[in-house]
Amino acid sequence: MGARGALACALGLLLASSAWAEMVVEGSAEIVAGNLAEARELATRRALARAAESRGATVSAASLLQPDAVLEFIQVRSSACADVVEQVSERQEGGRLTVVLRVSVSDGPDCQPACRRAYVNRVLVLGFALEHPEQKRSREHTLVSRMTAVELAKKIRQRPILLSDFSSDAFPYASPARAPMLHHPGDGGEPPITLLARQHRAQYVLSGIYRDFGLEAPGLGKPGVRRIAIEAFVHDGVNGGVLAQKRFAATAMGRVLLEGGPSVGTPQFYQGDFGRVWGRLLDDIAAWAERSAACLPFSARILRAEGRRLQIDAGAESGLSAGDTLLIHGWKEPPVTGLNGQMLGAERKIRASAAIREVYPRFSVIEISDPPDGPAIKPGDVIFTL
Repeated sequence: MGARGALACALGLLLASSAWAEMVVEGSAEIVAGNLAEARELATRRALARAAESRGATVSAASLLQPDAVLEFIQVRSSACADVVEQVSERQEGGRLTVVLRVSVSDGPDCQPACRRAYVNRVLVLGFALEHPEQKRSREHTLVSRMTAVELAKKIRQRPILLSDFSSDAFPYASPARAPMLHHPGDGGEPPITLLARQHRAQYVLSGIYRDFGLEAPGLGKPGVRRIAIEAFVHDGVNGGVLAQKRFAATAMGRVLLEGGPSVGTPQFYQGDFGRVWGRLLDDIAAWAERSAACLPFSARILRAEGRRLQIDAGAESGLSAGDTLLIHGWKEPPVTGLNGQMLGAERKIRASAAIREVYPRFSVIEISDPPDGPAIKPGDVIFTL
């Protein structure tokens, strides 16, 4: 049964003037398995959120009316921008890392964040295969397509909007020439792209193909020339659908053979003729992926169901907060098939609402308000935001 109506309201609390102002704030996070870098990133996000919320907050609520239920959806998010000026101090105590930051905050017209969503999406980057592998010389490094995933994930992680991970050996398409047509197992099972997204707790997947990697070898008084053309795709991590695609191209001149020399991804590599151009191209792809995926709906998967109490695979690192209310979705049967019999996917249906009760770094505990009719909520079911 679909939603028959929707009511949305926003409550803004403006507490200060619109000029940029500096303040000192702190944030803390649990140190899990000795991973200081992850704890530091989460603590920094919490400090920035606290600073932004000090200048105002927006509460968004929606009621979805169905014949047998009223489902609630609630989010709280800041109404200001916050940027780090400097890290003042850092300390460890009782298994937690605390950072103290000096930040600048504004809620004025110069505050134009790319996205007002309360939650942080994670992008999984897969390998970028060569459509024409013969364009790579036999003695050249074989790691370029795999290192594309590694370096793109690093560049996305260095930006403040998305979380990222990579699986550099994974290739999701039927073949490079047929991308973005996904590979589907012959037994009709789950396509590898959605399986990988679930394993890495990712909402979206970034992958692509080198459409051109052609080389014009250097001659007498003539530099080498390498054409680089990459077609990139952003996929929905839940169903594998293509949400965005774009082609990126550049030409490197000079020493463009990948024989010997610095390892791919090192600072010395990026100072070379090929590395400089390749690095700028990856910067462009990372920025495009951020714009494409940052404001898309957030989703999480149910890991364990014990009555009305459920565990989901997203936590504080994704911006979840205790008290938020989310919507649990199921899938209508039968799935949608094309004229050639190929399965195209399934329609979503809202089954229940659930409130977040406990938030941990990588998972959360939620509680269903009203158990739905029909099949029980089970592991693998998906929670979406509006």
